[in-house]
Amino acid sequence: MGAKKILVVEDDEVFRNTIGELLGKKYEVAQAPNGKSACELMSVQDYDLVLSDIQMPNMTGIDLLEWSAKHRPMPFIIMTGFSTLLETKSAYELGAKGFIAKPFKISQLLDLIPSIIGEEKKVVPEKKPADAYYKVSIEEFIAKPNIDFDIFIKLSETNFIKVANKSEQLPKEQIAKYKDRGIKHFYIEKEDFGKLVQFNLGLVKIMKGRSEIANDKKTSFMNYTGKVILERTFTDGVDQDSIQEASAFLKMAVETATESEDSFDLLTLLNSYSDAVYANSVAISFCSVMLAKTLGVTSMQTLFKVSMAGMFHDIGKKEIDSELLKRPRHLTTRAEQKEIESHVVRGHDILLGIKSLHSDVVRMAYEHHEDQAGLGYPNSKAARDQHPLSKILQAAVLFVEYTDTLRQSGQPITAAAVIANLQQLYEKRIDPLCLAALKKIYGVKT
Repeated sequence: MGAKKILVVEDDEVFRNTIGELLGKKYEVAQAPNGKSACELMSVQDYDLVLSDIQMPNMTGIDLLEWSAKHRPMPFIIMTGFSTLLETKSAYELGAKGFIAKPFKISQLLDLIPSIIGEEKKVVPEKKPADAYYKVSIEEFIAKPNIDFDIFIKLSETNFIKVANKSEQLPKEQIAKYKDRGIKHFYIEKEDFGKLVQFNLGLVKIMKGRSEIANDKKTSFMNYTGKVILERTFTDGVDQDSIQEASAFLKMAVETATESEDSFDLLTLLNSYSDAVYANSVAISFCSVMLAKTLGVTSMQTLFKVSMAGMFHDIGKKEIDSELLKRPRHLTTRAEQKEIESHVVRGHDILLGIKSLHSDVVRMAYEHHEDQAGLGYPNSKAARDQHPLSKILQAAVLFVEYTDTLRQSGQPITAAAVIANLQQLYEKRIDPLCLAALKKIYGVKT
């Protein structure tokens, strides 16, 4: 049996000749400078594979693929890139068998080809599951012309295609064009989420010299966190896409944070100390993310900070008698109330020692019981002196804690009833924009 035949269709002559020369060491290679020339060759010759660019003069790669599907069906690998994102989706729908993002190494192409043309392959790269990728708002990239991770688009529930390589430049004009056409998200690999939110994992590992956290411990912890999100937060009346997106973000944020062994130790300690305190922290973190997104926050870094502040805000409670924390407020003495309130300062001291946490997270957590009227604790800070994101955490704390109070009393509760009571009891102390955002999230009419 002779060598497999490959047709390389590319309008850049230098690139086309280079690819042809490299592939020619193993395959029989023909070349075409555009889709029209490729049609002429394909009309008289069968090829085991067509390797085609998308953007070409006279006849594009999409036009060629469509012509092939109708007249001379042959397997296609499409050379794609960020600028051809929409066309890549079209190629997938037309039946392209493989994709490779420019610029690429010849070794990447040589790894891909055998799976398309039926050659036996020594090493089959593992196909990553859908949950190995994380959805990121396109807004995140408008201010990031240079990226330090690969970018993917989602073609189907199980198929993600890389369209931009690490260190590639993303033209702002192109991003704006996709935004205008209704594209809202790109995808990144899960392990790159820490880079996106600028969470410093390496520093902690270098300073501590500690090993990675066992996967089984982490998986068990994450599964539990996911259950808590569903069990301890209101979901009725909320757009399901919003819930799923916020839940996915929170689980990703917690998973990233637990890459730092210090953070993992604190979260597991908080959980083992009191299931109620941990569940409350998860619910407040989730609510804070929903609030931030509703208020128009799109930056993953900012959302990550908000979620981490919610997760760690009550860490100081681990140093307070759990029986005292369970006691209803009206049954505690003033001295006992002071002891409970000291969790804010205790938590602040603990979080200051976690080098991987951003100072914004520490400050927001420290201010979660301050309020917009300057009547909170521990410092009765005026709103103007607080971190600008603290108001989000404060609103989430009031919403979740008031919900828990009603839940423990056995009363039937709804999000609308909770919000109505918050407005009546804390109208001056809760930020009005956050209150309006809560109403919007849960469909409460003003």
